[in-house]
Amino acid sequence: MKRLLVLAFFFIASLNAAEPLRILCIGDSITQGGKKDRDEWTYRLPLQEILREAGVSFDFIGSRQQGLQAEAKWPAVKGQSFDPDHEGYYGAKTASVRDKLKLTLPALAVPDIALIHLGTNDQKSDDHVATIVKPLEDIVAMLRAKNPKVRVFIGHLSFNGGAALEIRPLVEDMAHRLSTADSPVLTVHHYRDWKENPKTEGSDTFDWAHPNPQGQRKMAAAWFAAMKPLLPTTKNKSQQNP
Repeated sequence: MKRLLVLAFFFIASLNAAEPLRILCIGDSITQGGKKDRDEWTYRLPLQEILREAGVSFDFIGSRQQGLQAEAKWPAVKGQSFDPDHEGYYGAKTASVRDKLKLTLPALAVPDIALIHLGTNDQKSDDHVATIVKPLEDIVAMLRAKNPKVRVFIGHLSFNGGAALEIRPLVEDMAHRLSTADSPVLTVHHYRDWKENPKTEGSDTFDWAHPNPQGQRKMAAAWFAAMKPLLPTTKNKSQQNP
C-alpha cells in the first residue's frame, strides 16, 4: 500500500509538472494589435515562437481573441496555430484596462505569469502617479488575489524621450515596492536599442508607437529574457502547447 501511495504521488506530481504555463498578456493596442492593412501581429506572435523553440509548454489566456479589426489574421507559428487569447484593448488608458479586468479576470484561468504593457495612452496626463502607477498597483493586487504566487512583468514604454522619461522611474519604484519573493514584480526595458521614429532607417515602429514586425520581435525577446530565469522548461518538445 505504501508503495502504491508513493507511486500515486509521483504520478500526480508529473501531471502537475506537465501543465502548461498560463500567460496573461495585458495592455492597450500594442498588446491587442490587429489592423488588417499592416502586419500588426504584436509581440504575442514572436513570443509564442520563442517559447516553443525553448521547449516551454504554455497557454496564453484572456477573454479576447481578435485584433482591432475582425478581418485581421495572425499567421501560424512554426506550423502550429497561433494562440490568440489576450487582454489587450486598443486605445485604452491604464485605468480603463484595470476596470475591464475587474469584469474579465474572475472568469479566466489562474495566470502563472502576467505581462503588462500600459501607459502609452496616459502620457499626456498631468499626474502619472494617479493615471498609471495607481491603476498598475490595482492590477497587481487583482492578479495576486487570483494567484498569490503570480509572476508579474511590467514593460516600460518604448519611447526614449518625452513623458516616458518621467514615467519610467515611477514605474520602476512601484515594481521595487510591490515585488515579493513569492510574487516578483519585475520591469522589462523595451526602450533599450529601440528606434521609435518610423522615418529612421531600421525603425521598430509603423507610426512611432505601434511596433512593426522587427519591433515585435524585439519586444518578444525582451519579455522572454526577463521571464527566462523563472520559466520551467520541458525536456520533450512534443509536450508544447499546440
